Amino acid sequence: MQKTYALFDFDGTLIRGDSILLFCLYGKRKGLLSCRGMAYSLWTALLYGLRLCPPVRAKERALSFLAGKSAAEVQAIAEDFVQTILIPRLRPEGLQTIARHREQGHEVLLVSASSYFYLKLLKEVLGVTDIICTRLDVDENGVFAGRVCGENCRGVQKPLRLAEYLAAKGDRLDYESSWAYGDSSGDLPMLRLCGHKVGVNPKPRMWRALRKMEGAERILWSEPDDKP
Repeated sequence: MQKTYALFDFDGTLIRGDSILLFCLYGKRKGLLSCRGMAYSLWTALLYGLRLCPPVRAKERALSFLAGKSAAEVQAIAEDFVQTILIPRLRPEGLQTIARHREQGHEVLLVSASSYFYLKLLKEVLGVTDIICTRLDVDENGVFAGRVCGENCRGVQKPLRLAEYLAAKGDRLDYESSWAYGDSSGDLPMLRLCGHKVGVNPKPRMWRALRKMEGAERILWSEPDDKP
């Protein structure tokens, strides 16, 4: 069945900044991550920014302090992180835009490179239909292994993962009526799937590419007043 979808990136779009980095900073404040571990995470982020560390490896290094923890422990950590850090940072216009799409009967998906173990806790808060993102591996004993399961959900992986999701549901995305929202060049493959391509506070490289496309627009969403 052909349907209208609204696709939303998370980091840099619905919140300012990178939620993985925010999670590492949270881990440092909570004593989950040592000073050495934090330095390791920041060094990894620098290497990733210089394209000297592959995305999957960078994510595994950044979240390595979770390895060996039970699923229940990680769940408790994620719940506090979402409540105290992520929810207060959600951009009001983003929430309003999601609500508007839902009122119009659109299927709303969060499509993100960030990790499922905490993004799943935002499903009801955001009001999205479903979440497509990067997952971390859990072994047969329910212990986090510290490895990314599959590929990092960024760039071309976004439309590939979306195609798998739609095939499983027996749906087809209506190009003309569907919307996609993102902020960086890593979101461009997803935005190209939709007739309405929206750059949210877009990075320069992303906007240079996006503005050459039909159906593209640039919008600016403000930060919440009580952002931590």
